[in-house]
Amino acid sequence: MKRWPPSLLLLLATVAHAQTDSMAAAIRQGRAALVANQPERARSLFAAALAHPDGNRADTAAAALGLGQADMWLGHYEEAAKAFRTARAQAVDDSARQAADTGLAQVLNAQDYPAQAYALVAPFASGQPRATLELMRAAQSLGWQDKAPPYLQAPAPPAGGYLGTQYPLLADDMQLALAPQVQGSFGYSHDSDKLSTYQVGAQVLSAPIVRDGLVQRWGVSAGSSWIDDPQSSRRMDDLALLGQLRIADSNYLNLDLGLARSGSWQTLQGDANWTWRASDSFGLTADASRAPILTDTALAQRIAIDTYSLGASLRPGTQWYVLPTYYHQDFTDGNQRDGGSLRVVFSPWDIPDTSGALGAELNSRVYRSTQPSTGTYFNPAHYSATQLGLIGVYSLDPRWKLRATVEGGRQTIDGNGAGIYTVDVSLEGRLPHNGRLQLHLTRSSAASDNNGGSGYWDDSLMLSIDYPL
Repeated sequence: MKRWPPSLLLLLATVAHAQTDSMAAAIRQGRAALVANQPERARSLFAAALAHPDGNRADTAAAALGLGQADMWLGHYEEAAKAFRTARAQAVDDSARQAADTGLAQVLNAQDYPAQAYALVAPFASGQPRATLELMRAAQSLGWQDKAPPYLQAPAPPAGGYLGTQYPLLADDMQLALAPQVQGSFGYSHDSDKLSTYQVGAQVLSAPIVRDGLVQRWGVSAGSSWIDDPQSSRRMDDLALLGQLRIADSNYLNLDLGLARSGSWQTLQGDANWTWRASDSFGLTADASRAPILTDTALAQRIAIDTYSLGASLRPGTQWYVLPTYYHQDFTDGNQRDGGSLRVVFSPWDIPDTSGALGAELNSRVYRSTQPSTGTYFNPAHYSATQLGLIGVYSLDPRWKLRATVEGGRQTIDGNGAGIYTVDVSLEGRLPHNGRLQLHLTRSSAASDNNGGSGYWDDSLMLSIDYPL
């Protein structure tokens, strides 16, 4: 048997110790860089630690976990997910595995895979604020807020930092969703034909009722609309029963059924919408609705529309969403329409070192009418429009978010083409005592149900305020 000289054995042991010590030092320095808000430096240090060929499993898991956190901070979601999976594979105990799963859940939530994120942390999130934070974020996206209360029993984390800032905000979201609610709304629109519409409304919703796999909440709404043009003014009042149901976690049913009245004309109106969310990447939606056409001439002739639609939500890639819809409309004046729409969205991607994100979308719609006419409502024989737009999202602070879309394209009305545009800006945020505010401003030159064509435009404003009772 070959015997190694003692001096060589000592040298090998010294080198191995130096490599291990160097790896541990890189991990410590990487953690310090994260604390100092230096994600780029932290990423380099953790990557260097992982490059050591002789690191033990615990150090490898720690380095991969740190690398995932740095990549997540920098918006490198795919790289972060890979690092967290490495950390989980190398974890030597449950604590290390759960830390890796929590990091991976954060990545999945950021990429809009809430069902996967929820399944990952639900088994162990109770009592762990960081895992509970990701569980709440997933539950909010899925409409599963009723599942959150058992995880909120532990004390909240100290204020400050990502965890201390986001945790109480999401906890407030859970409490609002689980409480009875009251909402007030105001809407206004005005177009180039001098048609103005004013709308005010209020609704009250009960707290969710959870029983045997069925989650339901009920409420009522009431509102009034005023339609003014240079020739006349009309008013419409409406009253409706509201219902929100979730069945077996993947089927959602929303009901808004009631009556509308304008002068001596009274008609049924409302909407029934069913959504099946098969996974984070596929879903189906069916909708049936009835609504009066809000123009003076259409109300005078008592014209309403019955609309039936079927749509899908497809996700061929992490950032891509494809949303096709087919619809059929029956008008009470005998007209019928068949049409469809297609929306392709590239979801906003975080801009490094900013509070903003940028995305893009393509919107297209087409229809044909069996009884084209003019003067009562916008009703060409053939209509098509396509717009390409840029989406911008900016967080003013953790409580307020601004979103804007600017689109441009072309529409064709019975063979006559024209350029069109749409500018849409929304602001949403939090009010004292856990209230919520949404403000929506839009200007568009695309045809609406009221009118369209060369020189047409429409401005609109929508404001809503929600409070728990």
